Amino acid sequence: MPRIVYFSFPAHGHINPTLPVMRELVRRDEEVIYFGTEQFRPAIQKTGAAFCSYTPRVAMPAQGPGPFAQVSTTLETLLDFSRMILDHHLEHVRALRPTHIMYDSFAPWGSCFAQLLRLPSVASVPSILINGAIDGRYGRGQAGDPRLTPRWYAAFSSRCQAWARCQTLPTAPSPAQLLQSYGDLNIVYTSRAFQPMAEAFDAQRFQFVGPCFDSPASAPSQPDGGPLVLISLGTVYGNPDFFRRCSDELAGTPWQIVILNGRRTQVSQIELLRRCAAFVTHSGMNSVQEALYYGAPMVLAPQAADQFWISARVAELGAGVFLKTVREDIEKILSDAKYATAARRIGESLRASGGHVRAANAIQNFMSKSASRPILANDSSAPTVRPGV
Repeated sequence: MPRIVYFSFPAHGHINPTLPVMRELVRRDEEVIYFGTEQFRPAIQKTGAAFCSYTPRVAMPAQGPGPFAQVSTTLETLLDFSRMILDHHLEHVRALRPTHIMYDSFAPWGSCFAQLLRLPSVASVPSILINGAIDGRYGRGQAGDPRLTPRWYAAFSSRCQAWARCQTLPTAPSPAQLLQSYGDLNIVYTSRAFQPMAEAFDAQRFQFVGPCFDSPASAPSQPDGGPLVLISLGTVYGNPDFFRRCSDELAGTPWQIVILNGRRTQVSQIELLRRCAAFVTHSGMNSVQEALYYGAPMVLAPQAADQFWISARVAELGAGVFLKTVREDIEKILSDAKYATAARRIGESLRASGGHVRAANAIQNFMSKSASRPILANDSSAPTVRPGV
């Protein structure tokens, strides 16, 4: 009987889109064993998947991006996580006798398990696909990492090679492969219309399924008073100074202002996005896809990582503007209908992409056709070296 073992990257933006997919696979009688941290046990178990806890040594920062704020420390942490997880869980996973390995593309240890066990692999891609051309076009604006010198790269490459020899991996992972490990099949949570340079990625190997989240069945209630403006920096990049700036600049405006403060909020962002007229966002992938799904134009305030690529794509497609002055930027996208029109147009492509049902279809189709050995294809979609929490 087929058996999927899934390796998550333990962060909300990475786990959330997988939950409807896992629930649909379980509903279809597929066996799924899902590795994560204890924080996510309740949500994972609600899907019907069997939960397995990572070793406690896999610890994410309690607040903020922590080591994932810089490329060098991101790479070092991903290599450390890979070493700890393989050391602790390899024999357990081998004993589970999986037929397929599935993993977050930001969890390189998943690709390592697939190689060591010689199994076909499926990657869950919680951001846009990246290659060198896309990074060159959309990746401007990120602060440099002064540690990324030739000497650092040489020392880090030596660490990777020594670890790969110890694990008997066929090849040592490169920095780019640590940051974005694609599989034999890749489930991408956006549409081909939103993906930059989509033609560069093989249409069979990379399946664009759109955002996967539970959309409320009822029609959204209309806000009383003026247009609703939502402000959020997601679950990782909460910034009190930014929120104070927004409160000060927006005092006395005719709009209803709602500020969501990261992990501490109990309000559904999706429910608010269904009703809001404008969204001030850090440009995280889930937030952007949810906003576009409901046709909400954006003021883009990227904080780090893939948010610079994503925000640049939103602006290029005409669905948002980069933050300069909060009040003036909101006035701009509320007063000119072209921004909401562009957001609705992209939203149509997202809704037409199939969501969790299409993702499950693609995974099952791949499982039925894949042999016991991975394809491990090489192509021009190799990612560039950037962090991506």
